Amino acid sequence: MKLTQLLPEFPELKLRSVPNGKSSDGIELGYIQSDSRKTNLEDIFCVSDSLGSKKEEYISNTKASLILIRSGSSIVLPDSKIILETEIDPEQLQGRIASFLLGHPSKELEIVAVTGTNGKTSLTNILFALAKEQGRNCGLIGTIGVKFGDQLIDTGYTTPDASSLNLILKEMKDRGVDTVFMEASSHGLKLGRMNGISLKAGVFTNLTQDHLDFHPNMEDYFESKFRLFEILDSSRSPFAVVDFVSPGGKELLERIQSRLPSLKVRALDGPRGEWKIGDPSLNLQGTSYSLLSDGISHLIHTNLLGSFNVRNTALAWITGIGLGLDPQKMSSSLERIPQIPGRFQIVYSKDRSRMAVVDYAHTPDALENIIRSVRDSKPKQLITLFGCGGDRDRTKRPKMARIAEELSDQVILTSDNPRTEEPESILDEIQTGFSKGFVPLLREVDRAKAIAEGVAVLPEGGCLLVAGKGHEEYQIIGKEKRHFSDVEQVQKAFGLF
Repeated sequence: MKLTQLLPEFPELKLRSVPNGKSSDGIELGYIQSDSRKTNLEDIFCVSDSLGSKKEEYISNTKASLILIRSGSSIVLPDSKIILETEIDPEQLQGRIASFLLGHPSKELEIVAVTGTNGKTSLTNILFALAKEQGRNCGLIGTIGVKFGDQLIDTGYTTPDASSLNLILKEMKDRGVDTVFMEASSHGLKLGRMNGISLKAGVFTNLTQDHLDFHPNMEDYFESKFRLFEILDSSRSPFAVVDFVSPGGKELLERIQSRLPSLKVRALDGPRGEWKIGDPSLNLQGTSYSLLSDGISHLIHTNLLGSFNVRNTALAWITGIGLGLDPQKMSSSLERIPQIPGRFQIVYSKDRSRMAVVDYAHTPDALENIIRSVRDSKPKQLITLFGCGGDRDRTKRPKMARIAEELSDQVILTSDNPRTEEPESILDEIQTGFSKGFVPLLREVDRAKAIAEGVAVLPEGGCLLVAGKGHEEYQIIGKEKRHFSDVEQVQKAFGLF
């Protein structure tokens, strides 16, 4: 493709300069990248605002012949490069340009995006399983990685950057995938990573405190989540699914009705009563409840445990109906959903007299939900082991301490991903949330030792909740990523290998 074919499609782009002796008419385009290490000669290097003072450094290192930068930039640009400029953050255009250069692969896929503080990974995995059992060729994009066919690729991001995302979607399309379920993070939405993606549906789970190291306040966090519903493809009869009674659900529905009045919305436990959950029953053997719709009661049984999975499976059911999945087949599939790594993942001792639950809960709301869900299973004793990540929102640390103290029998404090913070200092901040006189069962920054000790003191019929890292197979100490798996450490402590 030539540059002269791109420019008419994007009036926001202006050709600022071309090297002497070169005509813009003959300039060939490869692709667009925001990672200078991935660029080739005919590519556009997208210089996002987020690069800050490092813009010149990355421009000097890129192989790309074309540079896309915000107009008015005062940095020195090399005369050898073709300069494109725009009045907005170039990252907001990156996805649309990437989609255009690849022939809009997302338009040939049915894509459902799930956003919310908690539940994105569980819900997308449940939807993937439901659709796959009904013959759909499915793709999955999220925190655990990218999955389609026999491939599982770790991208390192919940929502990959716009160029990577479009390449993934093109490969999925080329491999015969027809339905994609993806997580839409607030970072990805705010940074425009999903701009240009043709979306059939958006699902909202909940909104609670998280990522305040990135968002200046909760309103900005909320607005970033709402962005998902603004970018649904109006040409595809899109729909939204909202958990109305979850934190933020009522506000999100009101904002959709105010700003997007033509968007069809399916609300779980909403004000008009389209879908209602009734008679939930929870134990360690599974979960059951009724889902009422238009006077018809659907009895749902699932092997997934916990009260939050009542809502996850109900949201999956409602979304599946919107996608045209067969309700009876969904009922059958929900009884045998594959265990989702790091989401209420149960590990039993050899004689099954004790158990541990490994979960990704790393926010106050998620920690409260998982502890309450474990409590619903009625263990004889519940020990909660958790920490808080370094270089992240510090205000949640004492809140998580209060929750753990109030809802657990015993608490163990340990490291999560301390990053560049001093681990002991993180634990000090967590402990400020405990009530006067409360002493945790153990305070141990070495997470492996903490898990081993937690298992060692666990009585028969007891449960150790290992919260915070879930599926992650690493721990970040300083700037180094070291192999670490909560599941492996629990298995080792139980003597399973």
